[in-house]
Amino acid sequence: MISTYDFIRETLIDKFEVDPELISHEATLEVMGLDSLTMVELLFDVSEKFEIEIPTDQLDFTTLGEAVALIDAALQAKDN
Repeated sequence: MISTYDFIRETLIDKFEVDPELISHEATLEVMGLDSLTMVELLFDVSEKFEIEIPTDQLDFTTLGEAVALIDAALQAKDN
């Protein structure tokens, strides 16, 4: 199974045309040239791919690594 980070990375490159060199765990939305609406769309894609729900009250993150941690927590909650 593909990791959360790898799926997000591939989606950012393929769907949102983000330069691969800009993508890292520490990267912010601004560094990658994304806005909050784009991140919501990305999280929707992730929710569909991994069949999880991401609570909207937890969408307060700054870096891609924080987003991955949020998604991984939702995946872990799903498995329990």
